[in-house]
Amino acid sequence: MVCALVVVIIMGTSHLGGFFEVFRIADRGQRLIFFDMTLDPFQRSSFLMVSVGLTTMWISNIGVSPECVQRFLAIPTLSDSRKVVWIFGIGHIIIKLCSVYNGLIVYGKYEDCDPVSDGVVKKADQIFAYYVLDVASSIPGLSGLFVAGIFSAALSSMSSCMNTLAGTFYMDFIKHKYPSLSDEAGSRIMKMLVVGIGTTCLGLVFVVEKLGNIFSLGISIGGVTAGTLLGIFTLGMVCPRANTTGARWGAYASLTIVSAIVMGAQLNIADGNLKYPSLPLNVHGCNSTTFNTTSIILNEHHDNSSVPWIFRIGFMYYSVIGALLVFVVGYPVSLLTGGHDDIDERLLAPFLRSWYRNQRKAKNLPKVVRSDQEMRVFLGASKDHPSEAS
Repeated sequence: MVCALVVVIIMGTSHLGGFFEVFRIADRGQRLIFFDMTLDPFQRSSFLMVSVGLTTMWISNIGVSPECVQRFLAIPTLSDSRKVVWIFGIGHIIIKLCSVYNGLIVYGKYEDCDPVSDGVVKKADQIFAYYVLDVASSIPGLSGLFVAGIFSAALSSMSSCMNTLAGTFYMDFIKHKYPSLSDEAGSRIMKMLVVGIGTTCLGLVFVVEKLGNIFSLGISIGGVTAGTLLGIFTLGMVCPRANTTGARWGAYASLTIVSAIVMGAQLNIADGNLKYPSLPLNVHGCNSTTFNTTSIILNEHHDNSSVPWIFRIGFMYYSVIGALLVFVVGYPVSLLTGGHDDIDERLLAPFLRSWYRNQRKAKNLPKVVRSDQEMRVFLGASKDHPSEAS
């Protein structure tokens, strides 16, 4: 995938006349708006929305998502895990910058003739693939390299996610209920789970195809689980009184409310009730005779006031809303159900440990230190019998 992106960058930059020409064309087309500092939560994107929303999502993806945690646990030492995070972060930033720059190259190529408006492609998600076929057709093998890069990136990500989901489902639901299952039987069950999950994902492709922009849709759906996961872990780390019951009800509330917001927003987008103004798109350089005007400027403002405000919130805020809902619901429920007093301070965030230790000393309570085996038993008890663990 990296090779495909780099080749397209080199080819596209050369085709447009150089690096600075790419940015000159992008600036002329209003594609270099970095610091839109509006605080309006109903705008599609802004500097604050991207910074806060995507930061929250990536903290969840890297810090608490099962697929990343499993990889970190496979690394021998904590220091090596930190190095891996740094390498991953730097590599991810490079990939994102390459993707953004590729977007500018594609805009520079079709500045005078937008492929979507011209009817060459049906959706904006298809423009980059069309660009590769359009420009790279004269270079043997480049189109194949691009397709191979997309498939390799998609399959590597999907395989790890499916393995993680199958393993988590097996341990939490099947192995938990049937602890006497052999490793061989467990292996067969997880393989069947992977096949089932893969088949479900394949079927959902036909559903996603009918929905809106894949970028916003992916972040919206990801925000449902990312915010909830981050909220659960953060609740346990910063709230010593939080217990399993509170975390469970906080998760239920977060998943339910954010899912309702996502579905409501997507339905309004599909019905045409919720629209956002686009940047200027020109067609005066197209050969098509479809248009009577020399250009189309698609930046008109659409009145979204008829849509309930909850569905107009920017999609990048969904993960933030999900995390906050876990706290808003989870902590009060924890207090109402007896809270939690007897915990190992290692389960708290580092900046809270000394405070928690002093609080226990002031109450003449002993320090709670559990071995790794006791911790497993304790967490298992918390899952099955919250009152006993408390």
